[in-house]
Amino acid sequence: MMYQYNFGGRNVNQFPGGGLGCFLFAILLIVGGYYLLQGLYYLLLWAAPALLVLAAVINWRVFPDTIKSWIRTMESSPVSGLLSLALAVLVFPFFSLYMFLKALGYRKMEQIRKEFGDREGYTRAEEEYADFEEIESTPKSTPKVEEEIPPPPPAQEKPPKGQNPYDTFFN
Repeated sequence: MMYQYNFGGRNVNQFPGGGLGCFLFAILLIVGGYYLLQGLYYLLLWAAPALLVLAAVINWRVFPDTIKSWIRTMESSPVSGLLSLALAVLVFPFFSLYMFLKALGYRKMEQIRKEFGDREGYTRAEEEYADFEEIESTPKSTPKVEEEIPPPPPAQEKPPKGQNPYDTFFN
């Protein structure tokens, strides 16, 4: 059962102004988002060189990894690779922010890897194989093999054309 509460004669689920109010609010939201993104774009446009330099200082491996990823995309689907390159050029300030955040993420992953992966002071590459000895084993018990093959079931006669063979199942 659904309950509807009314406060002041108006349904709580109703948007003020009805459909027109929703439409005006959506237009206002889109225009506000446009101006917000435009302001962020101009702010990042000025900060882009500093963000790229900081990304190179934090972890320079971000740039070769991004280029390798782009080349792999070009090999698998060239249209998608070209679109991603064009997008990176068109929204260069946001791309520089992406590179900076990716460098920070790489740095954090290295810290986590050092914290959890190298607790005992060794790496997987330096790990040595343990000596082993091959031991013969025999199964505990052998499964019983049936020596006789059961006879096939007797062939059933076909019913006359007028009868349905499945009628007997539902009696």
